[in-house]
Amino acid sequence: MDDITLKEMWAGYDKKLEKSLALNYRLITEIQTQKARTALRPLKAIKIIAVVLGILWSLLLSVLVCLALSAMTYYRHFFVISALAVIIITVAAIIVYIKQIVLIQQIDNSMHVMETQRKLASLQSSTINITRILFLSAPFYTTFYINKSMFEHGTIGLWVLQLTVTTVFTIMSIWIYRNTRMENADKRWFKFIFGSSEWTSVTKAMNFLKEIDAYEKE
Repeated sequence: MDDITLKEMWAGYDKKLEKSLALNYRLITEIQTQKARTALRPLKAIKIIAVVLGILWSLLLSVLVCLALSAMTYYRHFFVISALAVIIITVAAIIVYIKQIVLIQQIDNSMHVMETQRKLASLQSSTINITRILFLSAPFYTTFYINKSMFEHGTIGLWVLQLTVTTVFTIMSIWIYRNTRMENADKRWFKFIFGSSEWTSVTKAMNFLKEIDAYEKE
């Protein structure tokens, strides 16, 4: 067997190997991308439910605020201000959740790995940001019920408890807002806050696509 024949055989083997590797990569890409989309489908349902509940909650609070304003007294300022703050934050969350639903739908229809990875990163980032904002509403849930009776008949112990609870919730919400970032993702408190399926679905989807990158580097 001469050198020319050997070279032709090796060239044929190389072409077959390249085709085989290309086919394997395409199959792995399709499988992992499909897994990523499947992992996100329950998340889409969660977001839709969150939007519906958020709208109902905002409408209920809006009605209560209107009723309070129709017979406004000094003591009702606590409820009105607290409720308005919660409504504003809830509406902001609703808008973000709607955008996330659209983003998940785009991911489901996307055929490009790089584009899917970019959109998943955006989804992860917006999840962190809206969670930070939602925690800012926590202190207002400790003040909306302050009323005339508490001022007229409340004891010192009651007010000390009230101020303590509100202060703790305020400090906690500000601390979470300032520290909830991806660089703290390995911290226990971060994992506790983001231990729900809302976060883990995105993480799983991103991990599936990372396996494609790992295959490319081999």
